[in-house]
Amino acid sequence: MSLAWTPSARLKQIAFERAQPLSASLELTYRCNWRCVFCYNPRHHDLRGLSTARWLSLLDELRALGTLYVALTGGEPLSHPEFLTIARGVRERAFALRILTNGALVTEALADEIARLLPMAVELSLHGARAETHDRATATPGSFAAMLRGLDRLRERGVPLVLKTPVTRLNEDELDGLRAIAEARGIPLRLDAVLTPRDDGDTGPLAYRATPAGLLRLYRALDEQGVLPHEERVKGGANCGLGRTTLAIDPEGNLFPCLQWRRAPLGNVRETPLGVVWSQSEERERAAAAARAANDRLAEAGPALAAFPYCPALAQQLTGDPLQPDAGHVEQAEAAARARLASA
Repeated sequence: MSLAWTPSARLKQIAFERAQPLSASLELTYRCNWRCVFCYNPRHHDLRGLSTARWLSLLDELRALGTLYVALTGGEPLSHPEFLTIARGVRERAFALRILTNGALVTEALADEIARLLPMAVELSLHGARAETHDRATATPGSFAAMLRGLDRLRERGVPLVLKTPVTRLNEDELDGLRAIAEARGIPLRLDAVLTPRDDGDTGPLAYRATPAGLLRLYRALDEQGVLPHEERVKGGANCGLGRTTLAIDPEGNLFPCLQWRRAPLGNVRETPLGVVWSQSEERERAAAAARAANDRLAEAGPALAAFPYCPALAQQLTGDPLQPDAGHVEQAEAAARARLASA
């Protein structure tokens, strides 16, 4: 059973038509206690982070926009000195809360506090089935053991958990072991082979993409579990909620139409009201138009590409065109199609 809350189709349609951002990702800080070799963050320190007071006032502005759930992320959000103050602010305003963390900073006391928040889910990063693999991916000795300690502390308190694993050439041979870790604890595991450039355009993280053989193993395994990614595209639809039902705010107040769309910020909310930036941004309209155009192009691109999830924002980063899939996306789509055919 999925732990992720999803709005009804009717609610999503209304929100889409109104450009109502149902979900907001708040990147509280660039700081992180890990140094993952494929991390998309270009740095691990804040230059001029938003004040806690501004984060809290932004929550009020999100309420006014009709946002329903908020994800606190980073960097490592638990490294923000006022994480709990902001997280409590999220729940006091009746948002559904997700926390995206590596888990290594979860002490017994912090696990108690997180449990009191009653989050929708805490999503933790698992980068390998063995300490050697995981610690190599994070470039942080001891990170595997620290993550499992944090995970188990939260699990003991009944906090809803999800394990998330970017499938890379470092861990592509450990899929069974990764599943074993999750199943032993009764926690859902999400496997995803998508890696992205750093937000400053550095494509170094892509060197860790899974190999073609690793992709095929991954998608065959997902197909056996009945969770192979699949899209049903109809011309005239939209690829995703880009520019309409999602938004992201980085640690310094830059507003984006999603976490991945970094071509240009919609504006900055350090002093300008969020609703003003959101409603008046031409960049947001361009992003929304790209989501529609991408859907229509993919619907005619052949069965493999049409059936596979697509990110216009990632395409924009990699090819300069939100409608043009990069070679890595094509490779993944074709691997998923082969896995589907093999089981037919």
